[in-house]
Amino acid sequence: MHSHLTRIRLAAVAALALPALAAAASPGSPAAASAPVVTAYVLNGGAVTPINTVTNKALTQIPTGGGSFFMVITPNGNKVYANGSNSSGEPVVIPIRTATNKPGTQIMVARNPSALAVTPDSKTLYIVDQDSNGLIAVSTATNQAVGGVPTGEAPVSAAITPNGSSGYVANFGDATVTPFTVATNTAGTAITMSSDPIGVAITPDSRTAYVVGVANDGVTRTVTAIRTATNKALKPIGVGTGPSSIGPPDIAITPNSKTAYVTSNQGVTPINVATNKPGKLIKVPGEAIAITPNGKTLYVVAGSGTVTPIYTATNMPGKPIHVGTSANAIAITPHGKTAYITSSLGVTPINVATNKPGKLIKIPGGAGPIVIGITG
Repeated sequence: MHSHLTRIRLAAVAALALPALAAAASPGSPAAASAPVVTAYVLNGGAVTPINTVTNKALTQIPTGGGSFFMVITPNGNKVYANGSNSSGEPVVIPIRTATNKPGTQIMVARNPSALAVTPDSKTLYIVDQDSNGLIAVSTATNQAVGGVPTGEAPVSAAITPNGSSGYVANFGDATVTPFTVATNTAGTAITMSSDPIGVAITPDSRTAYVVGVANDGVTRTVTAIRTATNKALKPIGVGTGPSSIGPPDIAITPNSKTAYVTSNQGVTPINVATNKPGKLIKVPGEAIAITPNGKTLYVVAGSGTVTPIYTATNMPGKPIHVGTSANAIAITPHGKTAYITSSLGVTPINVATNKPGKLIKIPGGAGPIVIGITG
């Protein structure tokens, strides 16, 4: 494994599946009565805290035992999975039913879990295990292991194509990406990268996987496109330096799969997906990034405590929104009306239509939240 692995911080943003929300309905109508409740889930290192997005009130915390850094929500919105530890300090993955916000039996199948991914049909959870150099497939119906996928050295991130056919694993230790077939859990030929991969994101049309990598200096970033039909890597694109988070990459892809946006300390680089050509740098440095479901607005979160909207039609930034120090993660509701940003102070809701921040939602427990996801 490369020596600079220990110098790269764990990702503060989890790649979270956001299920579709029922069509909006007027209050009091039958459709409104049956519409699913939208809940945000916040991970703060030792617990998961649900937030009712109608009232913006934090609900009862769900303990995870400490050492929690990543979380995923099933696309059907039925379960949340977060890593944590048991009473003996051993690593576990904790399933939480969103209907009751009650944790289920802890999953103890990985020696050193480093990431989670879930299939679009919500049937299979993949646990990335650095120590065993592989993925562990877990049935979400039983929370039991049902198979596995061998990977390269020190896997740190995984993503599943939206069509559910394939997955890609970033192997930091040997600078490769492992493609695999979901139906059979069969690994394909390793794809060699020009730098150490730290995360994978896949376009909504499932045609392109983007791999963020860092050079041996630990800060210089590249993005490499892999065409999923051939598993061929295209020419790497330099996107500046840092942030160098291991885990889900700081990429947002437009819903029409035409443009990918990648953050760095210098700004945001737009990439034309069809041509693999970068556009003009948008000088809004940041870390976490998310795009609204209609694809019109990109939000860039900076650790200094600002969130800057970028309008994708022109790639022009708007006025920064102040949300508190050490801002680190963002999630947007499926209906696209509200963005939620975590910081050392708590969670700040932002009205997407007006870009006005709402009242801070304080999270109990002292430590600031590091991961957020939203379900409906």
